[in-house]
Amino acid sequence: MRLRIDREDFLSALQKAKSATEKKSALPILNNFLLIAEDGRLKLKATDLENFLSFEVRAEVELEGKTAVNADKLTSVIKNLSSPTALLSLEEERLIVSGGRSTFKLTTLDPEDFPEFPAPELSAELPTLDLLKAIDKVEYAISKEDTRYALQGMFVHEVEGRTHFVGSDGHRLALFWKNSPFPMDLLIPKKSLKVLEGLLKDQLGGVQAGKDESFAHFKGEDWTLSVRLLEGEYPDYMAVIPSRFNHEVLLRKEEVLGSLKRLSAIAESSAFPVKLTFADNLAILEISDPEYGEGRDELDVEYAGEPVDIGFNGKYLIEALESFDTSRVWFKVVDPDTAVVIESEDTQEDPYLCVVMPMRL
Repeated sequence: MRLRIDREDFLSALQKAKSATEKKSALPILNNFLLIAEDGRLKLKATDLENFLSFEVRAEVELEGKTAVNADKLTSVIKNLSSPTALLSLEEERLIVSGGRSTFKLTTLDPEDFPEFPAPELSAELPTLDLLKAIDKVEYAISKEDTRYALQGMFVHEVEGRTHFVGSDGHRLALFWKNSPFPMDLLIPKKSLKVLEGLLKDQLGGVQAGKDESFAHFKGEDWTLSVRLLEGEYPDYMAVIPSRFNHEVLLRKEEVLGSLKRLSAIAESSAFPVKLTFADNLAILEISDPEYGEGRDELDVEYAGEPVDIGFNGKYLIEALESFDTSRVWFKVVDPDTAVVIESEDTQEDPYLCVVMPMRL
């Protein structure tokens, strides 16, 4: 194997591909990239056995070949070369990397030990910006508990011609939607969302997508990602979203966020109980900590109904509100013991809502 490649292009692919490697694996090969030089390109592959990521980078290939090399070390070497191009060659089971007046001889592994990649099946397209926004808006609500396996990913599902992107941990739910259909259900693991997000940030136009029995597949301009789908049935999330309410309050998002963050100054942890009281165009937010004291904040709101008190995990409210793009949101309450819906004032501009379970204080 012998080739010349643009250092910046190569480095960009290496840094994105690192997100799909597995540093703590008992299989040393998973700490490595598979490099394949052929047809005027360098193919770069990385996997942790859950994510299978392939890149293609243009190169001047003098001699075709393949090898496996440590992902961290190769990335670090290419990052620190002073030359605009890098020369790679394989000699006596060492990968020779040179640029400028620097030369490195990196240990390699047998490329035949590298895992086989699934063949991508592509049948639909998703707009890049929609997918990026969906990940950004729902990722925080996805379960971090190992016991809730089906909730450990983002659920993509079509409902009445709309594509829903859903994240939930059982205590809260985030739902972003687009008014266009998507002909398949996907349950994408949380780590895979991070990998996909890194790829989408430099992607123009749309992303091809598809699935088979075990994998979801995504294809961009110069990359292909296959993601092992989570098993299990996603809960009926629509059933937990109330549709009729007894109290509807219009709030200014930044004012409520500012109030919650002020009150959190005396909280013992980032997850703190807060009581909200709504009455006659007024919102009262209160915190009481047995060790550090009490706090109270008042805000003007648009509300003309009967007074209502309701308790929350303040962290859940902050994370939910920070995900809205509109300046004002609806706070919709059935009663103090039922899930609350927080929704954009204008769902055409920001098609997004959150459901947050209340807590007894």
